[in-house]
Amino acid sequence: MTKVAIIGGGASGLAAAIELLHCTKDPQSVEITILEKLTRVGKKILVTGNGRCNMTNINTDKKAYRGDRQFAEYALDLFDPDSNISFFNEMGLYTRTEEEGRVYPLSNQASSVLDALRFEVERLGVKTICDYRAVHLKLLETEYSRKLVVNNKDRFDYVIVACGGKAGKVHGTDGDSYELLKMMGHNITDIAPALVSLNCDNFTKALKGIRSICNLRLLIDGKTAYENYGEVQFTDYGLSGIPIMQLSRFVSMSDSEDIYLDLDLTPDFSNEQLIEYICKRRELSPGINENLLSGIINKQICITLLKECNIAVNGKIAQLSDNEISALSNILKCWHIKIKNSRSFDYAQVTAGGADCSDFDSKTMESKLVKNLFCCGEALNIDGDCGGYNLQWAWSSGRLAGRTIAERINNG
Repeated sequence: MTKVAIIGGGASGLAAAIELLHCTKDPQSVEITILEKLTRVGKKILVTGNGRCNMTNINTDKKAYRGDRQFAEYALDLFDPDSNISFFNEMGLYTRTEEEGRVYPLSNQASSVLDALRFEVERLGVKTICDYRAVHLKLLETEYSRKLVVNNKDRFDYVIVACGGKAGKVHGTDGDSYELLKMMGHNITDIAPALVSLNCDNFTKALKGIRSICNLRLLIDGKTAYENYGEVQFTDYGLSGIPIMQLSRFVSMSDSEDIYLDLDLTPDFSNEQLIEYICKRRELSPGINENLLSGIINKQICITLLKECNIAVNGKIAQLSDNEISALSNILKCWHIKIKNSRSFDYAQVTAGGADCSDFDSKTMESKLVKNLFCCGEALNIDGDCGGYNLQWAWSSGRLAGRTIAERINNG
């Protein structure tokens, strides 16, 4: 009997178990045990995609990934989005593709994705032990056998480390994977929160809850680090929304104190068109300044920017000076906001950084340092953009690890 331990019952771990048994010639000769520290498997899957589970993205390519993204290319090509959609179709779960290639379960519920995985694991006879925290991993090698030992007692022929990164401790990912891998001689890169909102200095709470379509440019030490476009959400502490989350890893991975975000709040206008618009409002509107931009942006944003420009909120639009119009136009096109830092791992969706992929074989997910030890998912130094890319990596890397072990067992 070949014994396999999968440390972590999340997306990549569940996918690994299923793929392994799907590909094994004699499933009865394999005993898979999922070791999950929480009271149930797959808890993090339930909160992905705001509870809808953005399972993958049909536009997946390596440009959507950071860290050791070259390493991810083989698994992502072998188990591409179509392959992973078929993987779930075979378990009775169907999907729909929405804007920008995002793929969701047809039920529109993340619980359907977890149920499909749970039911298949159960059908295949995978043993699941919850409330089990793996804190120790070692190799025990004798003249006659070679075993990987978990917590100094449980012995396995193969071990897959699939217990995630450090983002979202409440969902069971608090960095245990790094400690286990370090015990086996692996290097861990610097880690930081990714896909997370940002804290801003001296930010006005009056904008809380307001959303605005913007062009964004992140500046670190005066140099452009990232540019993006999309809907920004203002909060009582700073900024959120998909485009903010996309660039957050660059903030959290930087040790610079000179970080700013330039927001273009009127991307549909050039600076000249904006000045023309405001001048026309000055000519025709009898109102006060707080209503000046009501035709193009949120009123509260207008009030905030008027104050930033030292323009009287209750002043008359007709009395605006050319200099005031120029100043207001400039800040609308380039609101220079000081970024304090990213929010913590508790609020992050994924981890930037992780186990150094140069220690692993990209075509098998096996450790180059310890035979029969595998790693997949977020524990590795790979993180993706918003839009289903991180789950795509979880499915692909987990399935590759599972298939590799199955093929090795099949070949004796």
